[in-house]
Amino acid sequence: MYKKNLNSKIINLLEYYSTLNITNLFSDTIVKSKQSLLINKEQLITELFKEISNQLKKNYNNNFFYKGNPNSKIMILGDYPNDEDIRNQEIFSGTRGQLLSKMLSSISLDKEKYYLSNIYFDKDNDKKNKYNFYKDILIKHVKIIQPKYILFLGEISANFLNNSTKKLLDIRGKWNSILINKDKFITFATFDPELLLKEPENKKLSWEDLKKFKNEIFNN
Repeated sequence: MYKKNLNSKIINLLEYYSTLNITNLFSDTIVKSKQSLLINKEQLITELFKEISNQLKKNYNNNFFYKGNPNSKIMILGDYPNDEDIRNQEIFSGTRGQLLSKMLSSISLDKEKYYLSNIYFDKDNDKKNKYNFYKDILIKHVKIIQPKYILFLGEISANFLNNSTKKLLDIRGKWNSILINKDKFITFATFDPELLLKEPENKKLSWEDLKKFKNEIFNN
């Protein structure tokens, strides 16, 4: 008798929840949660870039610091801005940016599928004395984006967290990983498009790298 009454109560409860359209309720909650997460990321990024602007004593807009989707699992990091970027106040602008867009499009990565930024945000040659500042910035940056993959464009960015001086030809096209506060991020390095414009003979190696990167990110 007790079991029968219990089953009856469960059935009535399920019927009640069905009238509330509980599935849609959960779906709306998930959507709102995702939207809130994205907004929060954008706010954190803005605050981070204010910190950089204050350090550089420049009033750059967000286009100078990043492009793409902060909610992406793919974070792409270049070395530092070039003259066109500084003049246009836009990251990876001009011919360098056009080539990068072609490179990423060739492996089915459009702007909504990646997040693009730099390691350094000035061209000052005195990078040694700024290393600790930018390392702190990068750690904060990666923790905000929380990517699964980090694609380094260039020798400086690929060596940065290890503070090493390995040649790009020795580290390109190889999978590696970094740990930040016990969080593991899968890393890969290839050529900066600016170098490919100066040394087009490396485009074949770059294409090999990109195909390898594509096979990993779309199969896992």
